[in-house]
Amino acid sequence: MDKKQANAKYSDGRYNVELSLSLFLWQEDNIFYVYAPALDLTGYGLSKEEARESFETVLEEFIVYTHNKKTIFTELENLGWAVNKKKRRVVSPDFEDMLAENEHFNQLFKSKDLIKDYSKVNLQLA
Repeated sequence: MDKKQANAKYSDGRYNVELSLSLFLWQEDNIFYVYAPALDLTGYGLSKEEARESFETVLEEFIVYTHNKKTIFTELENLGWAVNKKKRRVVSPDFEDMLAENEHFNQLFKSKDLIKDYSKVNLQLA
């Protein structure tokens, strides 16, 4: 079982968001998937590259939407992250906690051959 630590950065000129995420990749029925259990986000495509691009789009939309709605800290708390709003710092849940709390991830972890992906997450915002 391989897991990947990825980094993402987002800046709107006033605020910066940086994430480190464990990403998991698998293939099923000729479709590739990239999943981040800490955010419960998935990308998919006909190739690893398409799945990766799809994931980056989903991640970007999540960050931009929750930032614009001022709900990013609430959403992260709902996903099990430790949030310090005053310092604007967050810590993702432990791997074991994600397995225990996220039934979808637990089933994936037990039933799929998840693999590492060493490339970085790139966010290019317009």
